[in-house]
Amino acid sequence: MKWLLTVPVGTDLGDLAARLSTVGSTLLDFDPVPLGDDEMAVEAEGPHDLPARVVGLGLPIKVNPSSEFDLGG
Repeated sequence: MKWLLTVPVGTDLGDLAARLSTVGSTLLDFDPVPLGDDEMAVEAEGPHDLPARVVGLGLPIKVNPSSEFDLGG
C-alpha cells in the first residue's frame, strides 16, 4: 500500500528510510514536496497498519493513505 508521510523540513531521508525499513516500509525515491515552511511530504510503500507501526519509531510522522496524486510526476 502507498502512503503519504508528512515529516518536518530537514528530516534526514536516509535515516527515515532506515527506520521505516525496520517496520516493513520502503521510502520511495522521489524528491520531498514542501508543505509550507515547516513540513514536507514523502511517499512510502508499506503494510496496511503502517500508521500504528511508526508510532514506536519516536519520529514526528503523520501517515495518510496515498491518493491518486503522484509525487513522482
